[in-house]
Amino acid sequence: MTETVASADPRIIAMELLMKAPATVSSPYPHYHALRTAAPKYRMEQPGQGVGWVLTAYDDCRAALRNPSLDKSAQRPRMGDSRGREGARTLLFLDGPEHTRLRGLVSRVFTPRRTETLRPRLAAFVDGLLDDITARIGPGGGEVDIVGSFGFPLPVMVIGELVGVPPEDWPLLRRLTRAASGGLEIFAPEEVLKASDQALGEMEEYFADLVRKRREDPRDDLASALGQVEIDGDRLSVDELIQVIVLLFGAGFQTMTDLIGLGTHALCRNPDQLQRLRAEPELTRSAVEELLRFDSPVHVLGRAAFEDTTFVDGTPLRSGEHVITLIGAANRDPARYADPDRLDIARFAGAEPPETPLSFAWGPHHCLGAQLARAEGQIAFRRLVDRFAVIELADPDADEIDLEWRHSSTFRGLEELRVRLVPA
Repeated sequence: MTETVASADPRIIAMELLMKAPATVSSPYPHYHALRTAAPKYRMEQPGQGVGWVLTAYDDCRAALRNPSLDKSAQRPRMGDSRGREGARTLLFLDGPEHTRLRGLVSRVFTPRRTETLRPRLAAFVDGLLDDITARIGPGGGEVDIVGSFGFPLPVMVIGELVGVPPEDWPLLRRLTRAASGGLEIFAPEEVLKASDQALGEMEEYFADLVRKRREDPRDDLASALGQVEIDGDRLSVDELIQVIVLLFGAGFQTMTDLIGLGTHALCRNPDQLQRLRAEPELTRSAVEELLRFDSPVHVLGRAAFEDTTFVDGTPLRSGEHVITLIGAANRDPARYADPDRLDIARFAGAEPPETPLSFAWGPHHCLGAQLARAEGQIAFRRLVDRFAVIELADPDADEIDLEWRHSSTFRGLEELRVRLVPA
């Protein structure tokens, strides 16, 4: 870690992180380390906003995410509930028995087996996009935006195939999903929330029509399977089915785009690890897990206490207080990961790999699509490394702050990453 943080005051560091001061957008990790050193559990009182705890340690974040006295329902309801429609339900902001019921129904069909059967189609989508890039740059190589050319189009192709969206509608869903994902921001401004709500409304109308078609003519896709799943006579309502599909698109799109951009950036900044991945394909699974840890697409998750409880060390947490888990900090906690600021693609290989990073959350709200995201990342990075003999930043001397980082409180990602590629 070469950068330093100007202030040692935990309040200043926390506010810079949460309000995304420029230095914390391009390089948040020195600030995470400074805050963890100053106050691993920082109690922040905001006038008119109550008390919020900011957590940076792995054990504290993981315990908070699995604490049954903390839930997500006190967060602003987005991703389908923000217009207050009667009966609108989404897994993202449900807790307790309602969440357990809905997640149980979805899990019956969104299975590891379904993900594995999708791998050949994932590979075909990846190869098609890389074919397009190769044709564009020619045999001598050239410069491309890996986010726009690869990371941005791939996720909607994958989720569209999984759900059963016709390919001709993928561009429409890509546009709507990008706007809708703004509703996941903890500190999103009003105009972003309004744009998110408008996009969500259009997505709901689209998927209501798709659900109707699949009920009349079922196919081998998730939209059809979710409409038919049943546990002890209980089934998803039409509205619940629509919300689940909207959530799959909204939550899965941006994170996968960011994983490809961030992962490519990390490998380019660590050419020894890129070369090792090229030489040792058996490390691909470990490499993707390490990329998720090293620079996670999700950096902030919020919870709120609905009853008095405690943190793992016994510190009291009162009902109504909010908890902000800094996932990006937890994944670089030196108490959990040795030499955490070093990219090591073999970190999660071997007989006793370290504990899983918190990139897909933990506990009841552990990401349903985690296995799909891992499979997508494994295929994407394996094919990328195999197809191109040279993968390097177009401007290797550029500082991190010069890159086009997405200004987000919840997610971390690059709007653009220009790289030079030479086909193998």
